[in-house]
Amino acid sequence: MATLSNLLGGGSAGAIDHRKEGLPLFGLFGTSGDQNDHMTYRIFDSGMKCVGSPWGAVCNSTTNYRFGILGDASFAYSKDDFGTSIGHNNLSSETYDDWQRYWKSIYQCDQYPHAQYYTSSRDGFYTFHSFHSYDSQFEYDNGWTKINHNLPEGVRPRRLFSNKRNALREINMGNNSCAAFDHYDYSSHMLSAQTYAIGTGYNEKNKMLVMVHSSGTGGDTDKTIHIFESSKCLNHVKRIKDYFDNLTSTEYFTDTWDTDNNRDMTLCVGNNKWVGFGHKYGNSMRYAAFNCENGQSLGTTGTARIYIGWQDFQGSTTTSYGANQGPQYYTKYNTTWDGTWGMIYTPYYYYGCGLNAFCMSIENPRKFISINQTKSDRANPYLAWGRTGFHGGWSDNTDSQQWRTYSFAFDPTDSDHTADTLVYYGGTDNNDVIRDNNTPYADAITNKTGNHGLNQSRTGLHGGSHTTCYPAMMQIDWWGNYGNNDSTYGGVGHSGTEE
Repeated sequence: MATLSNLLGGGSAGAIDHRKEGLPLFGLFGTSGDQNDHMTYRIFDSGMKCVGSPWGAVCNSTTNYRFGILGDASFAYSKDDFGTSIGHNNLSSETYDDWQRYWKSIYQCDQYPHAQYYTSSRDGFYTFHSFHSYDSQFEYDNGWTKINHNLPEGVRPRRLFSNKRNALREINMGNNSCAAFDHYDYSSHMLSAQTYAIGTGYNEKNKMLVMVHSSGTGGDTDKTIHIFESSKCLNHVKRIKDYFDNLTSTEYFTDTWDTDNNRDMTLCVGNNKWVGFGHKYGNSMRYAAFNCENGQSLGTTGTARIYIGWQDFQGSTTTSYGANQGPQYYTKYNTTWDGTWGMIYTPYYYYGCGLNAFCMSIENPRKFISINQTKSDRANPYLAWGRTGFHGGWSDNTDSQQWRTYSFAFDPTDSDHTADTLVYYGGTDNNDVIRDNNTPYADAITNKTGNHGLNQSRTGLHGGSHTTCYPAMMQIDWWGNYGNNDSTYGGVGHSGTEE
C-alpha cells in the first residue's frame, strides 16, 4: 500500500522509491514543408523502440490549423507564435532575442522533467506554451535559480526549489507563474552573509545542501560557499524550514572566482562530499572540485579545499551564449538515469548548437573530463539515455537518411580520479559497434585534462517524413513507473542493493 512516506521516497529498506521512473524516453517530432503537408510525433525508449500510444499520436494536418483534432491551440493565431520555424529553423543565424526559434536548442532541457517551450506526455500528446508575454515565464527569467539535484537511480526532481538572495522557495513544477507555496529565509543559518544566491546543489544520499553566494549576480568575483548538512532530506520534508531546523553541521569558506555572469554557476554535490563547481567562461567553461566535508578542520578559504585548481574546458570552442546574453541561457545540469554521472554543459555555438561539457562522477566529482561536439547548425537538446549515458544534438535532414544521434555512456562503477575515464560511444556502422573481439568501442580519456569528441550514432528511425525533414528531440514529462514497460534492466532498489 502506498503511503506518504514511500511516495516521497522514504519507505522501508528495499522498497522501490515511488518517484522512480523507467529508462528514459524521448519524443521525435518531424515535419515536411510548412507543416501543413505532413507531421508526425512519436515516443521512443532508450532502445529506440516506439512506446507511445496510437491515440496520442500526431499525424498529418489540415490546412492552416495543424493536424486537425489534435491541433495545438498555440497555433490558432495563423501560426504567429512559431511560424514555420518550428520544424525547419536551423539555429545558425539567429540572435539571442529570437527566442521563438530555440525549441531544438540545448537551452530547452536539463535534469528537470519539463522544457522551456512545451510539455509532452509519454503517450505522445504535447502542447506548446504560448509565447504571448513569454519573457515573464519562469524558465526564461529565473530558471538559473533551480537547485542542481543528485538523486537516487531513476529519479528526476519532482519538487522545484528556487534559491534567490537568502531565501529558498518551493514553487509549482514547470514553466508557469503560479504561486510559490513555501518560503524560508535561511539567513540566520549563514555564518558569513552575502546578498545573492547564485548557485545551489543538493545530494539526497548525504542530505548535503551547498550554496554559492556573491555580492551580485553579474561578474562579481567574491564568493561565499555554505555547506549545510541535516538529518532531514530536503525532498521529503513538508516545509523547507524542517530541513534547516534539523541541521547537524554548517561550515563555509570564501574564495575569489572569475565568472562572466554568476547566474551560470552550476554545482554537482558528490556522494563523497566533494563538490564540483562549473560555469561558462567566455566562449569556454571552467570546472573545479572542492572538499566540502564538514568536521575536517579545513578552514574558511578555498585554497585549503580545492583539488588541483580550476581547469579550463579542453574541447573546441567558438562564439556562444551564456547568462551574460540573457538569463534563459544559463549553464545546464543533467544526470544519467542511474545517478552515477553528471554533466555541466553549455552549447558550442551561439544559438544552442553543439556541446561543451564537463562530465563528472557523482560518487567522486574529482573524476571529470571534457565532452565536445562542434555542430554549428541543426541542433537538438541532450537528454539522459539508457542506464548510464546521454544522447542528442543531431537534427539534420533525414530525406533518404536514417535519423542519427550523438550518444555516449560511462562505467557506473568508475569513480577513481587517478585513472582514465572510459567513454563508450556508437558509430554510423553497426559493424563498428558490434565488435568481433573483446575490445570495447570506447576511448580512454585522461582525467582532468582529456577531451572526448562525440561521433554520430546511426539509428533505424526515420525522421518523420519521406522528404525534407529536420527532426526535433523533445523532453518527456514522465517516463512511466519503474518496472512498467521497462524490461531491459532490473536496476537498483531504493535500499541501494541489487534486485
